[in-house]
Amino acid sequence: MDELLEALGLERRPPDTRFFEDLFLRFQRRVANETLTRPSGNPGAFDAEAFFGNWVEEERGLVGEERARAFAWLAGQLGFACELESSFCFRPWETVERDEQRWSEGPGGFSLKGDGAGVHRAVIARIAGRHILADAGFPLPVLLPLDAPDREFPTGFGTLTVKSPPGGDDIRITCDARGEETELLRVDLAANPPPPPLEEIRRPLPGASPPLDTPGSKKGFALRVLDDRVLFWRAGRMTILDAWSLLDYPLPASERAAIEKIFALELEGILLPEEPLDEVAKPATLSVFHLSPVAPLEAKERVGRDPLPLILVSSREERVEEAASGGSRITIRATLADVPPEGPGEAVRKTLVFHLVSELFELSGGPGRTG
Repeated sequence: MDELLEALGLERRPPDTRFFEDLFLRFQRRVANETLTRPSGNPGAFDAEAFFGNWVEEERGLVGEERARAFAWLAGQLGFACELESSFCFRPWETVERDEQRWSEGPGGFSLKGDGAGVHRAVIARIAGRHILADAGFPLPVLLPLDAPDREFPTGFGTLTVKSPPGGDDIRITCDARGEETELLRVDLAANPPPPPLEEIRRPLPGASPPLDTPGSKKGFALRVLDDRVLFWRAGRMTILDAWSLLDYPLPASERAAIEKIFALELEGILLPEEPLDEVAKPATLSVFHLSPVAPLEAKERVGRDPLPLILVSSREERVEEAASGGSRITIRATLADVPPEGPGEAVRKTLVFHLVSELFELSGGPGRTG
């Protein structure tokens, strides 16, 4: 254990809240979330001690329930009480395809809310009488105290809030970002949580044999959660997500050096998944979102004004939808040109987001909400 802690850059300390937070954040940053160098397996047969024994010599990634089990084992060895709870989640970095469908189906044709919920294992720690969500499997970038309802936690996803409906055992984590509030996680602390409607589940229920993601399969992916943004790669497409925007651009498997640099991976000798040609051919796009108090009809009347020219932007579209909470959800989607494999650069990306969000403010006619 001391050797493992040294590899993680930590020293053994008494099991208090501060040490638990340090352990969680270091695990999230050092244990890669990917299936490119190590396929996901059967969580029921996962041996956390054996995994960490190998990880000290050669760092490999973990995903899903195996990741949750690994962190729970590690924390348990250091004196923390952790349990795995059944839950359901919605992953915002997988919204690109749903966003495309949203654009193609026209007004009112699609909603992100409640769509594509996945079965999930959440790690709940009990420290000094408090329940703390340490979601290593999602993965969340912060610890969330479950006994602090309605407290807001700013993250790279957006603003997270813990909500506990009166009289219920379920805990809900919502995310206020990209012009709407979405439920990310639902943890039911009851002994036998009821499953969600079948149409909302895209993975088998707990206990079913999970599909195996093997290196080189189309399911292979890499995910990196930073303090201010989320990086996600799968089958030739790269997604960069933050509280205000979504950048999607082609990054073929042949650009191995760029993938290694972005995700801090060593891919020598690793077979990367082949991407469909149509995925690589799709142009790069940057979308920004804003929730405006203005009614949709009024917002649509403002669409079409001559925007200022921006570097890398070859064209742009505006979309106005009726927001569930009232007002309008306004989106500008800019098509980008000449995006390099490593992306446009963080300074350039943030500058583009700033200018496009400024255009959204003008369209919205009010302060509204972007995050």
